[in-house]
Formats: sequence, structure tokens, C-alpha cells
Amino acid sequence: VTPTTAGTATTVNVPANVAQDQANNSNTAAPAAYSLTFQAPTIVVAPASLPGGTQGVAYSQTLTASGGTAPYTFAITAGALPSGLTLASSGTLSGTPTQSGSFTFTVTATDNSAAPGPYSGSRSYTLTISSPTIIVTPATLPNGTQGVAYSLTFTTSGGTAPYSYAITAGALPAGLTLASNGTLSGTPTANGSFTFTVMATDAFNSTGSRTYTLTIATPAVTATTWTGTISSDWFTAGNWTAGVPTSTVDATIPRGTVFSPAISAGTATTRSFTLNNGATLTMSGGTLDAQGTWTNNGTFAATSGTVQLGVQTGSIVGSSTTTFWNLTTAGNAVDLNTSAGLAVRRLLTNNTSLRTNGNPLTLLSDASGTAMAVNPSSSIGTVGTSAQVQRYIGPAQNPGPGYRHLASPTISQSNAQGTQFSDLATSNFTPLINPAYNTSATPGATQPFPNIFGYDQSRLATVSNNLSAFDKGFYSPASTSDRMGSGLGYTVNIAANQTVTFRGGLAYGDLTRSLSRNAAGTANESNAGWQLLGNPYPSPYDYGQQAASDRPNLDAAIYVYQSTSQYAGQYRAIINGIGDAVLPLGQAFFARVSEGQTSGSMTFRNANRVTTYQNPNYQRPAENRPLVQLTLQGAGQVLTDAATVYFEQGATVGVEPAYDAVKLPNPTGLNLLTSAAGQQLAIDGQAPLGSTQRVVPLIVGVPAAGAYSLTAAQLLNLGAVPVYLRDLLSGAVVDLHQQPTYQFTVSNAAALVQGRFELVFSPQQALAVVPAALAQQVGLYPNPAKTQVTLELPLGLSRQAVTATLVDAVGRVVRQQVLPAGLALHQLPLQDVATGVY
Repeated sequence: VTPTTAGTATTVNVPANVAQDQANNSNTAAPAAYSLTFQAPTIVVAPASLPGGTQGVAYSQTLTASGGTAPYTFAITAGALPSGLTLASSGTLSGTPTQSGSFTFTVTATDNSAAPGPYSGSRSYTLTISSPTIIVTPATLPNGTQGVAYSLTFTTSGGTAPYSYAITAGALPAGLTLASNGTLSGTPTANGSFTFTVMATDAFNSTGSRTYTLTIATPAVTATTWTGTISSDWFTAGNWTAGVPTSTVDATIPRGTVFSPAISAGTATTRSFTLNNGATLTMSGGTLDAQGTWTNNGTFAATSGTVQLGVQTGSIVGSSTTTFWNLTTAGNAVDLNTSAGLAVRRLLTNNTSLRTNGNPLTLLSDASGTAMAVNPSSSIGTVGTSAQVQRYIGPAQNPGPGYRHLASPTISQSNAQGTQFSDLATSNFTPLINPAYNTSATPGATQPFPNIFGYDQSRLATVSNNLSAFDKGFYSPASTSDRMGSGLGYTVNIAANQTVTFRGGLAYGDLTRSLSRNAAGTANESNAGWQLLGNPYPSPYDYGQQAASDRPNLDAAIYVYQSTSQYAGQYRAIINGIGDAVLPLGQAFFARVSEGQTSGSMTFRNANRVTTYQNPNYQRPAENRPLVQLTLQGAGQVLTDAATVYFEQGATVGVEPAYDAVKLPNPTGLNLLTSAAGQQLAIDGQAPLGSTQRVVPLIVGVPAAGAYSLTAAQLLNLGAVPVYLRDLLSGAVVDLHQQPTYQFTVSNAAALVQGRFELVFSPQQALAVVPAALAQQVGLYPNPAKTQVTLELPLGLSRQAVTATLVDAVGRVVRQQVLPAGLALHQLPLQDVATGVY
């Protein structure tokens, strides 16, 4: 049976015994007629509901159908889809919705059934398309500054580009505009806080907004100019157009102000500093920290204080030479970019790189002081090769010409650097070199006579001339174009009140000089080993910090020469804390390879440099050892010579290079020294005093017959120990505690007067001593005496009455006086005693 229409009854005739029901009963009756009704299939569309979408966001959903015969076709049979979406016949609902809202529509699916099909089924949907979340960024706006250009671009996410922007509430600061593309720009003309709302609209008119508060600050002051209308005080705000300068504000000093600025204390700070032509800045103290460019076209008058440059990378420019009192570079490089250069009066502290770039940097020196430089590390602080280091020659001991022992503080490691001998020329001094001096048998007759000499101890073994053994070591350099060696000394015959100039890079870092001594058995070997060395740095060098390991095989003593006339002077010995061990800038000195050695070395350490300005005084630790220093002086003369005796554990009565300084004879002929184990000493270290008497022989050298004096310049840490000066020629015994000066005469001057004077140290002793020993402890002073004399008895003689007898030079008794027991000091009147020697 083929149905024709679904749901319509159809009559069917069935023959007998053909049909069978579900219970297997056959139709045995006669043929019968049946009525049949055909039902259409139920087509079901799925899903039951559709997920929501978002405007501007791609959407896709596949619809399916069941209950019929596949394939199915789908169509919208009522309502309408959101714009931008389409339903394919296959059932795919897709596209990008361009509008938001709720949309109701019916989807009908039709199957592929044969007649009486096809059949269809429908489902009604409501599809919700949401608006997108439009997010405007940034979340906050950076602040701006009045008068400073401002620019920022807004961006948006969550919608469909392109976006357009607009202000929908509040107002922008005057001078700023918002372009439709989201660029906020302009130059604000007012300051304050401004609140406004920015709305972004996407391609499908969806919107999002954000409210902002934009702060426009008062314009920052970047420059201020000195007016000087109130005073000369740098720190008075009313003296500036925009207040006192700071590290972010440039300062300019113009000419023609009522008051010129001055800094006397405190710390003044500026970014860049400009001193205009005709303007003046006076500095008498405090600090000026210029963190940018230093421009000087005027007059910078500094009598004290410090200028610091280089907190930021700095530059020194301008048409005027800047003479700093103290200059410190800090943090970053500083470039000297003007041919006018710079000069320093006192202290250059170079903590970074000061690049001269071929422009002059001068460390000044005059009667008021000598500038110095400090380079804290050998790896930084190079200043190029254009430095000039001055050294003024003072007239204190010799106002005329004389030999000055000099050393160069500039680098001399190549032919392109270092001081040439010709650089020492001044307006009143011309360097003279004559190598003929070196081979002459009579060097003193060499013409022209050189005025610059080095020293080479090896010459003592090979040179034959009429000079003393020590003086044979002096030689004339080969040429004035030769350079002064780093760490070496030279003697230059030049007048006082001259200023010599050393040229090159400022020396830094450690320096070792290898030294030698002629072997035993060579000519003049006893005078060999002397080395003329020099402070190699542009600052004082504290030789008191010199470790023994930095002078292997060298005596501990060094000797500084002080000129007293054109061809004479005296040597000042320094050893073991005795003497001022700080070597000034440019100072040379003698050292010596020890006896029995043929080689040694001297290492100068950058760490031993003085880093604070020291001119002229240097504070040394207080002396705590027993010490006596005697000075020898001619009557009416200024010149003195000194000998020192001190007592320390480890020293002996012999000669030890670590404790004793041998005497380097003074060319003046005035010499005072001690004698120990056949050696002549300028500084004599002795073992600590004990209970027995200690006698130290003295040797005196005088240039001519006449009156002289010996004075106890220092008597330190001796407690109750009596110290006597004994004149074995006159018999005088002087208690130096009571009478520090003893006057005497020399009638027949010899090179050295030996065996006449002694220092006697007489500690308290037990009473069981011989009378002669007690007699040697009797003190008599003053000597010479006029109206009375004091007689001091030791304890062993003062316990009983004794008789004092005064005899003349031929032994006649002039006066006798009984001295009562129990007194150590007795006054003896001399009113009626004739002038003479007693």
C-alpha cells in the first residue's frame, strides 16, 4: 500500500488466510476490508537554545535536525537574524554581528523524504547579542608641566577598530586638545588639576569611557640669574631672578650688578655655572658644587674653599683661566675644554677622570704655599700629559743661589712625557749642562760650569779627579733635552724666590727603583752606596710610612739637603721617627745601600702619599722615647746643626742601619755628631738606659775659629735621669736640665774636633761607687758664670758636708766654701772673682 497523504485513512481488502495478527491468528474467514492511517515523521531542530554573542565578535553555531530523512535543509521562516549573521542551508549560523540586542526568529528544517514527504520541523529562537566592553587606556595620565609640550595617545581594547575619541565630560587644560584618533597633545598654558572623561566609540558605535585627572605642574625653574640687589650673599634668594640655584638649576653671574656674589661658608649647589665677561665671583670658604658645565669668562677670585665638579659629566670652558683654591672631581669624567686652562692653589683631589685634552692644568706654587694633587687609585685619575707642576724655592735658609735637591712629580716613562732639564728654566735661571765635567781631572774648573747634577755612586770606583770620594758621584747629564727620571733626584744650583716648573702627566701608582753599591775592595768603597732619590708624586710623601720591605738592603735613614749658601748647606737626617719624614712635592733626598750589600731597591707606594693639604706644618705623633737633641751654632749666626741621641729597645751602642743615621757631612763645615763603634752618626740609637752611667762621645766640626754654643734643643722622657754635657778641655760639667746652653770657643779650627765633648747620662746609683764616679756626677752651671754659680751634688756626696774649692787655670786656690750636708744645690758667689778660667 502506498500512502498518498499522511493522516488520511485508506481501506485495504485482505484475502482469507493471508494475514496474521500479532498473536499468530490467521484470517481464515472470508476476505475482509481494513482501514489504514499513515502518520508524518516529527522533525526536531536542535539545539533547544542558542548561546549569546557579542557585537563585533565573530559568531558561529551549527543547527541540526532529527526525526526525518537526511539530509536536512535549514531556513529562517519567521523573524530576522541580527545584522551580520546568516544561516546557511546546511544549518550553520555564522558571521559577525554588527548590532546588539535580542533577536527572535524561527528556524525550519526540511528533510529529504519521498512522497508524500518531504517533512519539516521548526524551532523558535531568541538570540542575544551583547555590546562589547570598551576599555580605554592608560588607566592614569602622567603629569605635565605648564609651558612644556605634552603628548599622549589613548588606546582602546574590547571593541572593533577603528575607534574615535571625544571628551564627554569635564574639560582639558587650556592648550591641550584631543584628536579623534586619540592623541592628546599641546602645550598647557595653565597649571592645576583637571578632570575630564574620554569616550571611545568603535566601528559599530559601541562605546567605553574613562574619567581622568590630569595635573599640570607649575613650570620648573631651570635657570636663575644673579641680580645682587640685596647683598653679596650667594644664599639670599632675593639676589637671584628665580631663587638660589640648585642641582637642577643653572646659575649665571652677569656683569654690572650692584653686589657681586660671594661664598664664605656652607655648600652652594648649581647645575651649570656661567661667569660672564666682566663679572666676579669671590670665594673665601665653603664649597661650590657645580654639577654641569663650568663656564668662566670673568673673574673667579678664590682665597679658600673648594669647587666640586663631575657629580654629572662636566666640562670646563670659557675664555678665562680658572684658578681654584681646592678642586675636587667626583663621580663622572670632567673634561678641560678650553685653552685658557685651569690652575689649583692648594689641593686637587681627582676621584675620577680629569681629561685635559691637551689644555694646560697647573699646580701653583709661591711663597704662600705649593699645590698638590691626590689620585686615590692608580687605575683612575689620569689627567693627560699637559700638566704643569710648580715648585717655589723659598729663601728661609738661603736667600741667594744654592744647590736645591729636586725631583720631578710628573710621569717620565717615555720620550713623550716627563720633565726635561730645559723645563726648569725661569726668567732668572738658565739650565747649564756640560758632560765634560764627568771626565775632567779637575771638575771644578770645567767651563761652562754645570748647574744641574745627578748622582751615580758607581763613579766612585772608576773616576779619578781631585774631588772628595763622596763628591765623585756627581755627574752632569748629557743634554738639557734629557728627562728627569721618576723617583730620582737632581741637585740644581738656582737662586731662591724662583719657581721651577715640571711638565708631563701627574704621576701616580707604585714605583720601584733598583739600586746598587760598589763591591767591597773597590776604590772609595767606604763612601759607596749613596743614592740621590726623590719624591715621585705631585703631593708630599710620608717616608715615615715606608715599610722595611719596601727598602730591602737599604739603611733606614734618609737625608734631606738644605742649602745655606751658593755652594754650602747641611743634611737633615731622618730615621725611625726622628726628624720630619714628610717629603714635600719636588723634594729629593739621599738614601744608602747598606754596608755589605751590592744591590737594593726603593719602592714608593701610592698609599704613602699625603692626602690632605700640608703646608708647611705636619703633625707627627708625640715622642715617647728618652731623647736628647743637641744643636751646634756659631755666635751671632743663624745656621745650626743637630745631633740626636735616643734610647729604644733593640738598639745597641753599636751601629745598626735600622736605628742609626750615619753623618753625611755638611758642606758648610758646621757639623755635630756622635761617635759609635768608629762610625760618625747624626742620629744615634742606643739601648735603653740602665743603672750604669752612659757616656756618648761627641764630635764637633766648625768652619772657623771663634765662639760657639751647644744647646739642648730637646730633653724628652728622661724622668729623673741627669744629663750632663762635659767639656774635657775646660773641665766644665753642665747639667742640661738646669742650663740647656753651653758656650765655648775654638781657637784652632780643625775639620773635626774629637775627644773634647761628651754627653753623660747618670741614672741613680747605689751608694757603693768610687769617689771618681761621684765626682763626674757633680753639676756646675751656668758656664760661663758671672756673679754666682750653682753647684749640684749627687746623692752620694750631699749626705755629708763637703768642701768646694775654686782653683784658677794654674791650680791656685782662689776660694773655698763648706757645703752643708743634706743639700744637693748650692750657690757659690763670684762677685770678687777676677775674669778668667777656673
